[in-house]
Amino acid sequence: MSKELIDKDVAAYLLANPDFFVDRDSLLLKIQVPHKSKGTISLVEKQLDVIRDRQKETKRQLKVFVENAERNKEIFDKSRKLILSMMAAKKSSEFFAALEKGLKRDFRCKVNSLIVFGESKQINHFTSRLPAASARKYVGPLLGSQVPTLGMLRPREQDFLFQAQSEKVKSAAVLPIRDKNKSLGMLAIGSSDSEYFTPDMDVLFISFIAETLGKLLPQHLPK
Repeated sequence: MSKELIDKDVAAYLLANPDFFVDRDSLLLKIQVPHKSKGTISLVEKQLDVIRDRQKETKRQLKVFVENAERNKEIFDKSRKLILSMMAAKKSSEFFAALEKGLKRDFRCKVNSLIVFGESKQINHFTSRLPAASARKYVGPLLGSQVPTLGMLRPREQDFLFQAQSEKVKSAAVLPIRDKNKSLGMLAIGSSDSEYFTPDMDVLFISFIAETLGKLLPQHLPK
C-alpha cells in the first residue's frame, strides 16, 4: 500500500470520526509533528499554532479593511467638497479657481492639467484647448479608457499632460471627461508622491468628479 493511499485513508478516517481523540489525551500529546523553529511539537501545540496564525491573518485583513474604509471616506469627503464648490460657481473664473483650489488644497496635488478639445487656445495657466486628434497621438489609450487611469504614466504621456512640470510628477490620475458619448477632454492630476495614486485604488469617487466635469465644463468654456 502506497504512502499516498495511507495518508488519504488516515485523513478520511479522522474526518469521518471527529470524536476519535476523545478520551485519548495521552495520544494527542505523544503525536509529534515537524515545526520550523522548534523541531517537533505535539498535535495540540500544532493546533494552537494554526489557530494563532488564523487569528493573525484575520486581524491583518480587518486592519486592511479599516484602512481602506478610512481612505475611501477621505477621498469621498474631498470629492464632495470639490464638486459642491464647482457647482456653486457662477462665473467661469470661479469655476476654474474652485477646481484648482480643490486639487491643490484638499488633494494636495500641485501639478494639474485640464485639456479640453477644440481649436487650440490657452484658457488659463492650467487649462488649454487642443484638437482631439493632437491629444490622441500622445495619450490615445488614456482617452479611450472608460475609467480613470491611476499610477505611473509613460514618459511620453506625462510630458504631454504636464509639460514643463512633468519631472515633478511621480504618480498621476488621468480622468477622461465625457458628456454622454461625446469626449470633451481630460483632467490630469499629478502628485509628487509615487504612492499617492496607485492602480489598485478605488476609482468610484474620482470617476464621479469626471462625470461632474462632463456636465459643468461646457458652460464655462469660451465660445
